[in-house]
Amino acid sequence: MRVSVVNLTQRPKKKKALRKLAILTGVILVVWGMVYLLPVPQRPDHPFFDNERPLVIAHQGGEHLAPSNTLAAFEQARELGADVLEFDVHMTKDGHLVAIHDATVDRTTDGNGRVNELTLAEIKSLDAGYSFQDLHGEYSYRGAGITIPAVEEIFAEFNEMKMVIELKATNDPKLYQPMIEKFWELIETYRMHERVLIASFDQEMIDSYMQVSEGKTAVSGGREEIRKFVIYHKLFLNGLYRPSVDAIQIPTEEGRFNLKDKKLLRGAKRLGMDVHYWTINDKETMRELLKLGADGIVTDRPDLLLEVLNEEGY
Repeated sequence: MRVSVVNLTQRPKKKKALRKLAILTGVILVVWGMVYLLPVPQRPDHPFFDNERPLVIAHQGGEHLAPSNTLAAFEQARELGADVLEFDVHMTKDGHLVAIHDATVDRTTDGNGRVNELTLAEIKSLDAGYSFQDLHGEYSYRGAGITIPAVEEIFAEFNEMKMVIELKATNDPKLYQPMIEKFWELIETYRMHERVLIASFDQEMIDSYMQVSEGKTAVSGGREEIRKFVIYHKLFLNGLYRPSVDAIQIPTEEGRFNLKDKKLLRGAKRLGMDVHYWTINDKETMRELLKLGADGIVTDRPDLLLEVLNEEGY
């Protein structure tokens, strides 16, 4: 008899607990639904993104076709028909901005040393084609007079083209603010406001740039902003995310996350953000991303991406 009494007293408690759990689950679902359906403020359209096809973004001008971040690479990308030139920026010892990926000149030239410890004249004396090997394995640009360009040279020579410009987080942090101010001065001088998309992995760099530019150019998210968007998306909480940037540039996967995701692309578009994938050099992945709806592809082989776009009827 004692056992049955215990069972009888436990049943109402179980029912009560289940009822509470059901109510809590219902409340969570309602709140989640309200969050998911919240009207999301969109970023305003920016002229940079106006294009009849997904953007062909020549990474460092097309790093597999010509020496990276050089006028020769940018000229070849323009002749091929790329939509956008992508390049990286560091600051020299004497306060000039130059296009180079690394914080040192060691890997890509015949010299050595940190960019911020060399003057522009010293950097200009180096052979920027020295280390480049073409698709046939030849050093076809070595000794050809290729130099590291200053940003003003690029703006002057390719003023009609769109550019994705990465302010490198490998610069000395002490140089962030003077670099941003110098960079903004060049944008104003060459009136590049509608033709540049500014990027950096360092969110601090992006935030500092946005304070100076006051929304007058398009900006891509830094690493923290991108991580925040992806997490909100994966948790179906897009309604809580408020974008502060105009685009995100992402790899096809990050850790455990597969970012080749049509829903992720739709979520970004719902927020008014474009999505560009980097760095894609094979036709199969290019074609897959185009079918998913990518707004642009960053590639070392703009020639291959242009072939794919043509094959797909763009």
